[in-house]
Amino acid sequence: MQRPATAQVQPGDDVLSIVRRYDVSMPQLIALNGLQPPYALQAGQTLRLPGAPGSLPGAAPTITLPNSGGITATGPTSITPMGGTPLGTATVTPGANGLSVQRLPPPGGAAAPVQPGVVPPPVPGTVPPAVPGVAATAPTPTGPLSIVPKAAPSTAVVTPPVVAAPAVTQPPARTASAASHFAWPVRGSLIAGYNAPLAGKPNQGINIAAAAGTPIKAAGAGTVAYAGNELRGYGNLVLIQHGDGLVTAYAHAASLSVKKGDAVAAGQTIGTVGQTGAVDQPQLHFEVRKNSSPVDPSKYLPPG
Repeated sequence: MQRPATAQVQPGDDVLSIVRRYDVSMPQLIALNGLQPPYALQAGQTLRLPGAPGSLPGAAPTITLPNSGGITATGPTSITPMGGTPLGTATVTPGANGLSVQRLPPPGGAAAPVQPGVVPPPVPGTVPPAVPGVAATAPTPTGPLSIVPKAAPSTAVVTPPVVAAPAVTQPPARTASAASHFAWPVRGSLIAGYNAPLAGKPNQGINIAAAAGTPIKAAGAGTVAYAGNELRGYGNLVLIQHGDGLVTAYAHAASLSVKKGDAVAAGQTIGTVGQTGAVDQPQLHFEVRKNSSPVDPSKYLPPG
């Protein structure tokens, strides 16, 4: 499904929910809409989405040559290198044969116009253009045409022996839930379950109370997609992408020990439990997202 060009903010939305809903880059969304910390959104506000149609580079410029001999150009027609002549430029004026082309000068040299009926001196390694009324001659080779000798054709027909491929036994396919099990990011008391009322809205993850400073572990191997504290209410937050559309979130940390782009292993420490954001005791808010939609973390965590 093609991503829309804009998104309308719904009641209760924040930057993180827009990023997850439309699967877009948070830094690009913030930059594209000129959002400033703490990135508060208003219900009914319209946001432009990065990567939507209309944000791609424009079409390359076109140049047409009308019969009158002039040039009509649309868009940029040349690129000027530092201290040099613009690349891709030429002077085209009517001439005896319809057009007279002014050659670009070589480095340090002057331009030489091409006159009707006169063959310009050939450039080494090239074939001069044909001129009406002048017989073209093939350039005389000044060296070997190829430095790689051709092998003599073989007349022998070799039939390779037929070897039966060894049988390969495929392992049984794993179900999505079995292949995506995570480990508990921290051990503690569950103080808010999935979909439980939390600040007037259903909890999109689980909240685990633990002592301040307790290490927070990556639930699975992946790549850090975000690490920061710009989202109001979440405090210090880490998002890890695990592939297959799965993302885990770790909020309210006291400190973070990873940064965006880091590759993390399952069980690696990514921060410590804290009380940042809109919470009144040290805890970890943990979420699991599948294709940008929240899912019950208990279905991806081992019992206990």
